[in-house]
Amino acid sequence: MKTASLKVHRIGIFGNPLKTELPPAVQSISSLCEEQGVKLFASSDLAGSLSRDIPVLSNDDLVESVDVVIAFGGDGTMLRAARVLGLTGVPLLGINLGSLGYLTDVPLGELHQAVLALIEGDYHLDTRSRVYCNVFRDGQLFATTNALNDLVVNMGPLPRALDMELIMDGDSLGKFLGDGVIFSTPTGSTAYNLSAGGPICHSAVPCLLVAPICPHSLGMRPLIVSCDTMVELLLHETGEGAVLTADGQKTHILANGDRLEFREADHEVNLVKFPHSTFYRVMRHKLHWGGPTRRGRMGS
Repeated sequence: MKTASLKVHRIGIFGNPLKTELPPAVQSISSLCEEQGVKLFASSDLAGSLSRDIPVLSNDDLVESVDVVIAFGGDGTMLRAARVLGLTGVPLLGINLGSLGYLTDVPLGELHQAVLALIEGDYHLDTRSRVYCNVFRDGQLFATTNALNDLVVNMGPLPRALDMELIMDGDSLGKFLGDGVIFSTPTGSTAYNLSAGGPICHSAVPCLLVAPICPHSLGMRPLIVSCDTMVELLLHETGEGAVLTADGQKTHILANGDRLEFREADHEVNLVKFPHSTFYRVMRHKLHWGGPTRRGRMGS
């Protein structure tokens, strides 16, 4: 879903301090912001990486003080930034300093133009859904978590199968053995879900994707369900070490008998997008859609 944008007067910087490209990139937009009368702030994680002229704030203070956050790095950095933003709705722009960059789809070479467009309000907000999970143990709520890309249940580093049962709106799909299950948003459909054989889903489709990981049954295949479906996972036997992981970052240890409820979260993430940045353009560039033409294969 696209929503209208406003001119930006205060920009927050979030990023991976290990990226050598980050300091010069931030310094270049610092000069631009000064010329445009825009205030620039940085996350405290970057205190030792940036010029002392840029004020440094804690993550909580940063989110409260800015109109938009720019994340420098790869998709992992974007996912961490989305967690920092929490439920605030502050828009998030990703500048790609990594490799694939499905979320950070603005290349470093377009940084200057992107910041100018931000300042002038020449952008739109693309709202992305999150997936939410409640974990129940012995009938009591044990843990909650959410993710922009995916929530994954597996055995972590232990290569053992889980004995599980998937239930959709109270209707069991049956027990099965497997390495785990990926519960993904459309945004996360190009992440672990895609590697596990799940489908690519347009980011605007209101749904959840459920992809079993290496199931010991040919009939247990990836599913796309409506966003209001009550999706449950029962863990009948986990052994030791089963985990629930949010966006590959935050982990909860699970146990035999745990019941997990998955649904679309109430609060969304607002991603900054520009007119030329479309879902299909990103897929074309990142997945290299459109292979060689017949003329190209013939070498003529």
